[in-house]
Amino acid sequence: MNSLFDHDKYQGVRRPIDNAETLPPSCYTSEEFYKREVERIFLRVWNLVGREDYAPKPGDFFTLELVGTPVIIMRGHDGRLRAFVNSCRHRGAKLLDGEGNRNVIRCPYHSWIYDNLGNLRTPVGMQDAADFRREEMGLRPIRLETWLGFIFICFDEEAAPLSSYLGDLDQHVKSYGFESMVTVRRETFELPTNWKFYVENSMEHFHLPTVHEKTIGNVNAVWSWVIGNPGNYLILHSKAEKSRATLSGEVGFDRIPTLEGQAAQGAQYILIYPATVLGCDLDCMWFKQMIPDGPGRMRNVAAFCYPRPSVERPDFNEIIQRYNKRFDLVIAEDNFISVRQMQGLNHPLARAGRLSKREPLVHTIDNWILDRVLDPAAAAPVMRSA
Repeated sequence: MNSLFDHDKYQGVRRPIDNAETLPPSCYTSEEFYKREVERIFLRVWNLVGREDYAPKPGDFFTLELVGTPVIIMRGHDGRLRAFVNSCRHRGAKLLDGEGNRNVIRCPYHSWIYDNLGNLRTPVGMQDAADFRREEMGLRPIRLETWLGFIFICFDEEAAPLSSYLGDLDQHVKSYGFESMVTVRRETFELPTNWKFYVENSMEHFHLPTVHEKTIGNVNAVWSWVIGNPGNYLILHSKAEKSRATLSGEVGFDRIPTLEGQAAQGAQYILIYPATVLGCDLDCMWFKQMIPDGPGRMRNVAAFCYPRPSVERPDFNEIIQRYNKRFDLVIAEDNFISVRQMQGLNHPLARAGRLSKREPLVHTIDNWILDRVLDPAAAAPVMRSA
């Protein structure tokens, strides 16, 4: 029997799309495969974790957990955003929960106090400790960079900067004005499924007439795609004259006036590897982070952003309900089918399936993952979907 990380096990995935298979079910259900994903993907690459307007004022913070690591994102009194490990340097207690505003962080265990720059200010009980240097015991920093209003963190000190990771993605999105958009709503859904099922589902339109039959399944659009080169991203473009962010027949907000190029010709669904999809439409932007908590558990963290002129309209609260209705229905449908997929493949008799030519980006995603999870000898160059 082939090892889980033997390249022979993935010959079907490596074939061109015309004759390609899906990832074997063990890639979605195995604890061993998941640990390799954490080690070789999530702990090494840039991960999108939120928006700058989650913490707009000095002292504002929010917390998250990413592949087992508790994280604080905090804006210091100097106005700069920073990321820290959410753990006291004394005996390791978790420091903060949720979100809020703090001038100082007080450990709930022994009252060590840190400022909002991460510096240790009051190391209670350490007055007589030998060779103790307070300046060396601040909160452990995590690399943080921002891009067009989004916040990214990276656990790997040796990784290339965010600009290198994203490559030329800017040229596809610069006309939206992401950096000035306002996040008006956030929702989190905890799901018993694998994160890759949700990512794959987000980057193919083949499922729309079936899964979204009662909502957005009848969309009349011309589909195309872009594979980031350079850049760790994919774009699925839906050419259409109207926004898809409301249900058919409902009137929404004004079109974003600055749109140009592909952005002006319909919706763009952008996967920023490994696990974030931006939905960019003619009038708004939303994004979802598909955060793994194990091989069979994930969080779908969704946020919804609108241009400031739309948010400042006197009828904003009325019109936004049309968008919320559409998003709530469609997210529930995607949540349902992603869980059903896990239920159908999480058993000893499960086998890999065959991909359709209507699912080229699923093929691309699966090979991107294998290129990083497998050893170099197992990641030999192959033909990719074009």
